[in-house]
Amino acid sequence: MAADSLIDEYLQVLGTGMRGRRDRADLLDEVADHLHSAAERLEAVGVDPETAQRRALARFGEPRLVAGLLTSVPSKGNLVTLFFSRHLGATAALAAVLWAVASVAALYGFTDVDGAWTSDRYLLSAMLISAACLVTTAVLVGMNLRATGAFDGSTIAIAALGVLSAAAALVLAWAIIFWLPLLAAAVTWTMARARRSHAGSRTFVLVLLVAAPLIGIASIAVTLLGQFAEANLEFAGWALVAGMGAVLIAALADLAVRLARRVSRGHAVPA
Repeated sequence: MAADSLIDEYLQVLGTGMRGRRDRADLLDEVADHLHSAAERLEAVGVDPETAQRRALARFGEPRLVAGLLTSVPSKGNLVTLFFSRHLGATAALAAVLWAVASVAALYGFTDVDGAWTSDRYLLSAMLISAACLVTTAVLVGMNLRATGAFDGSTIAIAALGVLSAAAALVLAWAIIFWLPLLAAAVTWTMARARRSHAGSRTFVLVLLVAAPLIGIASIAVTLLGQFAEANLEFAGWALVAGMGAVLIAALADLAVRLARRVSRGHAVPA
């Protein structure tokens, strides 16, 4: 039996047993996300795909029994968690695109590379960077929810760091010391949690665990150097923004592709 079909068959049986629930589709989506995440964590530590899915299913319980238990519980639904779970891949893709555009815009908004700097260029780059920070924060929250299944204290703190970085970037984009370290902290914190739970691509988790804090520290150093040495380090500031953008683009694109592959397998819901 193909490994990909194990969870699908489980969901078929589970869905058949939950015909009485109006929120059946939402519950099946949430269960599917949980099962695939559990299987991926096992695969990340060397378990083969079929065995990983079998273990994930065994831990979740016999589908008819689970269906009976779920049917007896009043419909509540965690709409926020479901939203992040369903749209994480698309959000990651959007964040990658925003960072690509923002990095280019910042070159013309932070520097006079073509000798034609204007305040309009700066404002556009600030808005794009802020938007990229905000959408990236949504991705980080989604990754945390996939790892924990709930808005715990760490997830809320990471969300706060991300929102603050977006707000600071909008108001003071040129002063990278005010927003880049905040974003770097949110990314580093999320990657540390992802590594502990074996979630996400191990390669990009490790890359971001190293790159994000280094870029955050460098942004502070560059700002202080420019302040006290009275040096023009606008290109260095742009390079740090572009560097953070580059590693995030690679990681976000990888996440979007992996989630798209999962979605492409599909999860048929019985009528």
